[in-house]
Formats: sequence, C-alpha cells, structure tokens
Amino acid sequence: MIDPRQRTSRPRAMIACALVAVLTVAALGVAEAQQNRAAQQIKYRQAAYTVLGTQFGIMGAMAQGRAPWYAKAFAIAAERAAFIATVVPDTFPAGSESGAPTKAKPEIWRNEAEIGRLMTDLQSKTAALATAAKGGNVDAAKAALGAAGQTCKACHDKYKLD
Repeated sequence: MIDPRQRTSRPRAMIACALVAVLTVAALGVAEAQQNRAAQQIKYRQAAYTVLGTQFGIMGAMAQGRAPWYAKAFAIAAERAAFIATVVPDTFPAGSESGAPTKAKPEIWRNEAEIGRLMTDLQSKTAALATAAKGGNVDAAKAALGAAGQTCKACHDKYKLD
C-alpha cells in the first residue's frame, strides 16, 4: 500500500520540476531575445554608417577628381549625409555594445557627454555641407566636405576599432 504522504508529494515534486523547467526555458528565451535585439541594433548602426560612408565616398571621389564633378549628385549625397547624421546618435543604445561583431570601442557608451558633442558637431557640419553643396560653389562644397570629414575622423580616432 502507498503511503498517502507519498501520493501528494510526488505530484508536487513533478509540478515543481516542471515549473523550474518552464522558468529556465523562459529565462533562456529572454536572454536570446536580448542578444538578438542587440545584434539587430548593431546591424542598424552599421547600416546607417554604411549609408553615411557611401555618401562621403561619392562626394570624396568628385572632390578628389576620381569621378567627374556633378553638382546635383554631390548635393544629393550631401543631403543624404546630413539626414543620416540625424539618425546616427540613436544607433548607440545601451546594450548594443555586444551581441554581434562591432567596431565600436566600449568607451563610446561611457563617454556620453563627449559622444553627444561629437554627434552634434557631425550634424552641424553635414548640414553646412548640404547648404554649401546647394550653393553651387565647388570650392565651398569641397571645404565643407573636408570639415565634415574631420568630424568623422575625430570620433573614429577615439572610438572606432581599426
């Protein structure tokens, strides 16, 4: 004959084991979701920088004579760069420092004030570049491109892995 205490403790033990298993699976799911989110944020950041870099590449080729000067194409690239510069500051949320390969140094998340200043500088310099490009003066557009490029360099030198 089965002791009545064993009958009630066995189901409780099974329920407890099942509950532990469910909670473990749920915790692993949350961790995986967080890692996937971080990976998506890193990909978003990289995509934004790809678009920004492509615009600088288009303008740089024209400015250096590696491509024919086409004022309208230069102005379009400058407008795109100015727009993407408004997006870039949002691509470094907390938690996106790992989860996928990234060239951003960990210090970028620890120096908010300086990053904010650098991002504001990028936005103002790319806006000035777009204005200069619309003006049609080749020398002014080239000078504005150089100034905008220096803002990129200032951040890359300090916060980007080579």
